[in-house]
Amino acid sequence: MSLGLKIYLANAKRAGARALQEQQAHGDTAQKRLARPAGQLVWLHASNAEEISPVQELIRALAAERNDVSFLVTTPENTPVDLRFQDSCDQPCLHLPAPADTPQHVAGFLDHWQPTIGIWAGSTLRPALLVETHVRNLPMMMVDARCRARIDGRKRWKTGMIIALLALFDRILVGKPEVVRRLVRQGAIPEKTQACGLLEEGTTTLFCDDRDRDDMAALLAARPVWLAVKTVDGEGPIVATAHRAASRLSHRLLLVISPMDSASGDALAESLTKDDWLVAQRSKGQDPDEHIQIYIADTPDELGLWLRLAPVCFMGNSLVKGGKGCSPFEASALGSAILHGPFVDSYRTGYARLDTAGAAREVRDAAHLATNLQELLAPDIAAAMAHAGWAISTSGAEAVDHTVGLILQTLAKAEEK
Repeated sequence: MSLGLKIYLANAKRAGARALQEQQAHGDTAQKRLARPAGQLVWLHASNAEEISPVQELIRALAAERNDVSFLVTTPENTPVDLRFQDSCDQPCLHLPAPADTPQHVAGFLDHWQPTIGIWAGSTLRPALLVETHVRNLPMMMVDARCRARIDGRKRWKTGMIIALLALFDRILVGKPEVVRRLVRQGAIPEKTQACGLLEEGTTTLFCDDRDRDDMAALLAARPVWLAVKTVDGEGPIVATAHRAASRLSHRLLLVISPMDSASGDALAESLTKDDWLVAQRSKGQDPDEHIQIYIADTPDELGLWLRLAPVCFMGNSLVKGGKGCSPFEASALGSAILHGPFVDSYRTGYARLDTAGAAREVRDAAHLATNLQELLAPDIAAAMAHAGWAISTSGAEAVDHTVGLILQTLAKAEEK
């Protein structure tokens, strides 16, 4: 153990003692009030906001292979993202802030949860948490590392600490070969460090009933369709304005809106009807007949259907100030050309990759959305964008498959003990 790491842990132990005294005066912690699920528990730590989507994707993929394990996700405090990890699977999936990085808090966390394996997403390190996990012989894997390892707020003794901490991982999986070289220079063990591509959310293809798709495709009768997905309050009028402009060049064009909150379908339909749109709602059993201009897809769990029918997709929660975006990879994996607004902080890295590859475009407002939509109604342009997005999603799927395979091997070994 490096001198810097010893000093860090000693200081953290003193801070932990003071913090525990304060906590005892205010009652127990949230993690002690939650019961540990029975059986094997996969603990995933998202070390920063960029890792939320990869962690959700890993949970989905692991749950598809093993329906007898549970999941615990930890994130840094005040992570700026709406977290809905339980939506990723049917098994128990709990979310907590990571324990304070002191030996006492970490010991309490591990004593209570007793995870079977620790998956560390990203390369931001928490020294006390990693050291105590290693001391307990818990298998640890770093995944989706995108850059050099770092310790937030730490300057002195940092180099030696990082060398010591990287050596604690049984396996380190990174996005690109150059990241392997950076981490090895920082102290990662070369034999345990491998580039397998970035993990991307949405590489697990959304379900769609083939009969529903065939029936809806027949009903649309080759009408041009575009989709606005996961829209929030304030975005309905924006996409409707863009739709009106685009419809001047394509009079049979149908807009399908799949709102973030399916319960908002009635209010959205009422608002659009007042603006003289011809509207139908999926939740009311209505069909998008030839005269319908906007179709509200306000039934849950059907996004896979609409993404297969619409070659162009606007990603919502991104045009109204305060929005955080939504994952673009569900759409790109199913061959949609993507349009999105500027407010995508929770998924900025993914959108940047798609924008750079020519698979997505950022739009500023209704007029800009309309202009880009009109261009993408040309099948060859939309197809080129869709192909670029599919290539990125495919590379993410390979990384997910490889990572899941290694995790499953570790779980199987743990069962043998």
